[in-house]
Parts: sequence; C-alpha cells; structure tokens
Amino acid sequence: MASRLTLLTGLSALFLASPAFAEGDFTLENKTGYTITAVYAGPSAENNWGPNILVEPIPHRQTLEVTLDTTTYGCMWDVRYEFADGDVFEEFEVDICRIDGENYTLE
Repeated sequence: MASRLTLLTGLSALFLASPAFAEGDFTLENKTGYTITAVYAGPSAENNWGPNILVEPIPHRQTLEVTLDTTTYGCMWDVRYEFADGDVFEEFEVDICRIDGENYTLE
C-alpha cells in the first residue's frame, strides 16, 4: 500500500505539469497492480464526490476513457479511487483541463 500511495501522490504533479486545454477528456490507465473498483469525480466547489464513473472495474493494465463536464463545472475536480483490496486514494482540486487529451497513468 505504501508504494502505491507514494506513486499515486505523484499524480497531482502530472495534473499541474500538463499544458492547459478547454475540455475534460483523458484516458485513465491502471498500472497499480490492483483492480480499481470505483472512481468518483465531482467539482471541487461541491460538497460531494459525485457518482461512480465506472461501468465496470478497471483491472491492472487496462484503461478507461473519461469525460468530465469542465464547460459547466469548471476545471477543478476532486477524485476518489477505490481498489479491490479496500484501499482508497483521494485527490483534491485536480485541474482536469490540464490533462485533457492526455493519458493519465496510475502506477
């Protein structure tokens, strides 16, 4: 778990390092070694995570195409990942517009 959290914490830096775009489309790639069972994403300005955006779990080495409505809700989102082993990782005030069109890899 510690190594997964260490690697996941670096994900925030990826959001901040990418060039800015106007949309919220990206490919989420799971390279954690664990199955992701839920991904909740909601605008940072709201007090809830929003719905689980997964139709089915994302096994290790699989991807999910993600589209978030940044036009209506803005670029800043909170994201919560839940894993098959019960672990949870949360990110706050993630600038989704900065990763538009990019692959976003969870390692």
